[in-house]
Amino acid sequence: MPATALSAPQESPEPECVHFVDDWHGILHETYGGDSDRVVLDCASRLVADPAGEGAYAWTLGLVMMAAHIGRFSRKDVAAAALEALYATDRRLREVPCGHRTHPYESDLDDRIDHFVDDLPLLTNGLTEGQDPDWEDDAPKERWLCPRDIAGYARVAIDIIAPGSVGGIPPRLPVRDARRAEDLRSIVWDYPSAAVDPAQELSTYARNLVGNPLGYHRAGLVVILHAACWYAASGRIRDRRVLDAMADALEAVLPGLGGASCAHGGGEHPEVGRDTAEQATVGIHLLSPGGRGVYRHWHREELETAPLEAWLCPVFLAAIAREALDHLRTGRERLFGLRDTAHLDGVLLSPGGRLDIERLTRAVRFRCRDGQAAEDAGLWAARRFAAGPADPRERLVLLLVACWSVTSGEEAPPEAVHRDLRAILGAVRTGPAAGAGPCPHGDAHPWEVLGELAGRRHFGFHEDPYGAHLNHLYAPGEYGAPEPSFGLEVWGCPRHVGERVRGALRIIDGAH
Repeated sequence: MPATALSAPQESPEPECVHFVDDWHGILHETYGGDSDRVVLDCASRLVADPAGEGAYAWTLGLVMMAAHIGRFSRKDVAAAALEALYATDRRLREVPCGHRTHPYESDLDDRIDHFVDDLPLLTNGLTEGQDPDWEDDAPKERWLCPRDIAGYARVAIDIIAPGSVGGIPPRLPVRDARRAEDLRSIVWDYPSAAVDPAQELSTYARNLVGNPLGYHRAGLVVILHAACWYAASGRIRDRRVLDAMADALEAVLPGLGGASCAHGGGEHPEVGRDTAEQATVGIHLLSPGGRGVYRHWHREELETAPLEAWLCPVFLAAIAREALDHLRTGRERLFGLRDTAHLDGVLLSPGGRLDIERLTRAVRFRCRDGQAAEDAGLWAARRFAAGPADPRERLVLLLVACWSVTSGEEAPPEAVHRDLRAILGAVRTGPAAGAGPCPHGDAHPWEVLGELAGRRHFGFHEDPYGAHLNHLYAPGEYGAPEPSFGLEVWGCPRHVGERVRGALRIIDGAH
C-alpha cells in the first residue's frame, strides 16, 4: 500500500479499477442497467482477498461508491460480503503509522463522491498532483493512498451500509434519513415526490412517537410533526386518521415534557414555523447521533443557527408540541367536524331576508384569499337551497353558487363540507346530459360560454365574469347586464343546470 508522495513521472500500468469505475458510478446514481449485486460481489471478493494490498484503495473506494445501494437494495448475503471485506481492511490498516494530520475521509463525502469516477484512475498513474493536469482535489494523492485514509473510508462505507455499527468516522446523516428529509421537504412544500404518500409518511412519524414518547427520537419527531402540522391541517390530507394519529402522538409526549425548566430564555429557543422545510430537515437530523453531529457542525459554521441543546430543550419541545396539537385539533374540526354556517344568515341576508348576492359571490370568487370562507358560502347556499325558498330565481342562483363553490376549487371539498353538499346536490333532479337529445340553446349555455371567454382573455384580480352574471341574474334591477347577456330561461335550462350539478358531483366524488 503506497503511503508516500509519488515521485517523478514514470510509466505506470493502468490500474485495474478503470475497468469497473464507470459501473460503480452508475450504481451510485442508480443508472446502472446490469446485475448490481454481481458488481458488488466482484469488488468485495477482490478486497477481501488482499485487504491491505496495493489495490485496496480502489476496491474500498468502489464499495464506498456503492454503499448506499448495498444498504438499500442488495441481498443480505451481498451486503454481508461487502461488510466482511471492509471490516478486514479497517482491521489491517487503521493502526498503520502515518504523519498526516488530516485525511480525505474526514471531510464531507457528499462533496467528493461524485469525483471518485475521475479521481480513482489518477491515484496511481505515476504523476504527482502537481504534475497531473487532471488532478483537481485539494488533498495530495499520498493522503488518499495513506493506509489510515483507506481504513477510514472502509469505516465510512460500513456506516452507510449498517448505520451506527462502527466508530471513528465523521458524523454523517444516515442515507435513509437523507431520503426521509428530502421526502419531508417535498411534503411541506406541497409538492410531494411521486413515490411519497404524505398520509403514510406523517402517520409513520406519529406512530413512532406514540410507541416511545420518552425515547431518543422524541425531539426529532416532535419537531417533524410541528413542521408538518400546517400541511396536514390545510386540507391536503383527506384521511381523518392521519390527523388523529398526529394529535395522539403529541398528546402522548406532553406529559413527559410537563414541568420541565430550562436555562434558555424564550429568545434563545429556535425560531420555528417560518421555514417548515428547514425545520423538518433539522427534525430528521435530531433522529440519529450522526445527524446530531452534522447539526453541531452546522452550528459551528453558521452562527445564526440555534445550538443543538436548544432543539432538545424540553420546555421548547413542550411549547411547539402544544402549538402543533392546537393547530391539528382546529384543522381536524374544520375538515371533518360539523361545519356551522348559521352565523352567515346575518352576513349574507339583508334585513328584509333577500340575498346579499354580491357578498355571496365575492366569497366564492376570492377563495384564493380565504378558502374556508368560500367553502362556507357554498355550503350555506346549498343548505338554503335545500330549505326551499319560494322564489324560483333565488333557488336557481343558490344552486349555481353551491356548484360554483365546488368547481372553482377543482378538488373535493373537505369532509365537513362534502357530507351535506353531496347529499343536497345528489338529490337534485338534473336534466339530460349533453348529447342526449336536442336543446334549443345548443352550446350557448352561460357557464360554458363564460368558461371559454375566461380561457381566451385575462381577467384582472378584481374582475369576476361569473359573479357579475350571477349578481345580475338574481337582482337585474340592481346590477347591470354584463356581456354577453343570457336570459333567465337559458340560465335555468335543465341541461345547463344538470351539467353544473353533475360537474360539482364529479369533483366531490373525486372523479375530475
